[in-house]
Amino acid sequence: MQDAFEKLITGVYRRWKAQRAPEGPAHPEDEALACFIEGKLSEQQGQQVMEHLLGCNRCLEIFALQLDLEGIQDVPLPQELLERVKSLVADSAVASVLEVVARLREKALELLATTGDVLVGQELVPAPVLRSRNIRDFKDEVTILKDFKNVRVEAKIENKSGVSFSLTVVVKEKPGLQVIKDLRIALFKGDIELESYHVDSGKVTFEHVACGSYTVSISSLKATLASILLDIKT
Repeated sequence: MQDAFEKLITGVYRRWKAQRAPEGPAHPEDEALACFIEGKLSEQQGQQVMEHLLGCNRCLEIFALQLDLEGIQDVPLPQELLERVKSLVADSAVASVLEVVARLREKALELLATTGDVLVGQELVPAPVLRSRNIRDFKDEVTILKDFKNVRVEAKIENKSGVSFSLTVVVKEKPGLQVIKDLRIALFKGDIELESYHVDSGKVTFEHVACGSYTVSISSLKATLASILLDIKT
């Protein structure tokens, strides 16, 4: 795992060093990341994107799945850079967030964007790969998984005739995928808590939720374990 992590960080640094690659405001757009990979950005824009990737798990995951390390010049990686990134990843303040954007239609659920992996039949497919295959429609339900530091979160969204949806959240320990007891799982709209449950099964279903933007907070007795950001459109 450590070797893979160092290879990823090395790849980000070498690509920037070799090609001077997108501009990044909050999160770089897919087009900006593609320009970064292809070396089509100015030195200043490339610096901004590299700094964003080193501090944003969400964009780093997306970038890693698009990155081709073949043919990149073997540039030594500064040790201080590697140590800095390791400390960022180890810091518990790094957000554990699963983001999902979807659109409900009468007979289909269209997945617009996600930072998790998507279940397609029995296959677990990373979101960028899903986009490359041009798969967006999932009939009436879609299941998305994401691993955080100590837990695995599964979010199942079910379309209810295009006007509402149900959300089932399953949380398990890593490794072993055992049920986590004494969980509090709450659904928020803005700052307003709509529903919350204390469960020992590691599973909660929120029924008949209207389209809109929501946050699901998953916490144990000691700390917040993860959050799910939902933006469900019609």
